[in-house]
Amino acid sequence: MSVHPNVELMRNVYEAFTKGDVETAASYWTPDCVHHYPGRSELAGSHTGIESAIAFAGRMFELTQGRIEMDVLDIGASDDHVFALVNTRYARDGKALQMRFVNVAAVRAGKISEFWTYPDDQYAIDEFWA
Repeated sequence: MSVHPNVELMRNVYEAFTKGDVETAASYWTPDCVHHYPGRSELAGSHTGIESAIAFAGRMFELTQGRIEMDVLDIGASDDHVFALVNTRYARDGKALQMRFVNVAAVRAGKISEFWTYPDDQYAIDEFWA
């Protein structure tokens, strides 16, 4: 059985991102992409355009001083969407957070055009980034 191309797309994004290679991860996104990050922290909002998405990711690495780990537990895909179940660990300012996320992406012409992040505990995320 062959692997769906959108599964490979998401694997490539996570492989680059978990190495801190934001530029390579961004190469898999459309120029007009939108990344929706929930909550009330400084990171929350709809980050529109590739420059904004890169700045968002860069800020995450800056706040954590690169202490971000993601283990992809599962990826599923259709022709238009892909999802990933991810176990994530963040550390910053003496705080640590480990949590599962579900990330869902819309795919257009082989690239991510829209991305939604759904944490297991939104209150914990807001507190961590505060």
